[in-house]
Amino acid sequence: MNIRNILSIYTKLQSSPLSQQYLHKCYESLDVDAERKSYDNTYRLIYYLEHGQTFYKQAEQSPLSVQPILYFYGMAQFIKAAILTKRPDYPESTSVLAHGVTSRKRKKQNYSFLQDEVKIQNKGLFSYVSEHMFHMEHFPKEKITMEELLKRIPEMKEIYGFLDTPSNGYTIGHRGDKVLTIPMTILDDYHWSENYFKQHIHSILPECEEIKIEQSSIKVFLTSSISTIHHPYLYVNHEDEQLFIPNQRSLQYPLPELLSHYLVLYNLSMLSRYETEWWGDILHSYTSEDLVYIRTFLEISKTKIPWLIADFLASHVTKN
Repeated sequence: MNIRNILSIYTKLQSSPLSQQYLHKCYESLDVDAERKSYDNTYRLIYYLEHGQTFYKQAEQSPLSVQPILYFYGMAQFIKAAILTKRPDYPESTSVLAHGVTSRKRKKQNYSFLQDEVKIQNKGLFSYVSEHMFHMEHFPKEKITMEELLKRIPEMKEIYGFLDTPSNGYTIGHRGDKVLTIPMTILDDYHWSENYFKQHIHSILPECEEIKIEQSSIKVFLTSSISTIHHPYLYVNHEDEQLFIPNQRSLQYPLPELLSHYLVLYNLSMLSRYETEWWGDILHSYTSEDLVYIRTFLEISKTKIPWLIADFLASHVTKN
């Protein structure tokens, strides 16, 4: 399904009759009164999506200095709409209303955005989303750096592959392919043996039927193509739907891309809101690489988040 078709779900869900029918279909498989819950949540769904789109439209018309705040709160609204399709009683308690993440106190001297980190909390929206949207009951890390998050985003490859900057990963095929081709150099990147890499691929790809080691590549044969764009290990470029795998072994833990965007936007919004002096230094400094990564990320995220959310919403009514 192309980008335009996926995004059309936002238009469809502006109608209360269509929104109620949509939610009814979402709730049919849940142990709830689908008729009543879909009726109760119809306008909540419409307003969450409308509010998210308003934040995003306003961000595009605003200076870079405040864009992260608007994009983060817009994303939070989109996420709440997505959660509502899985959890009709959201929010069940006030504990899930917090962001679920904290940022560290900054030190101005030698500050690096890429090495800055956020800490995951046990309660709050982030953990709630991880569990109920992506079935991750326990996040695999307590702290995570911005660079770890950015390197998972396929479209960031244009920055990581620029000049002498090491690439952040490999394009291994199209989302609709049943054969993936991974360069053999990934074994050197990961410092893994062929057998161990095979075991890893089988563990992260239930669709994997066979793996063949060739002279310069590893062929992965699938029983069915990878339909989801929310895979915890493989990521999808929203411009051409090419599949991407990071080339760092340290990144081989589960993290759907939507969560990466949430954490980066959270940290940028905190910089913008509460670290005005440091944020100003980043925006007006030409001696740091930070601004290049931040600008590139925001350009990608402003179109990719609506796409990721739309695909999640559409997955309830569309089978690939």
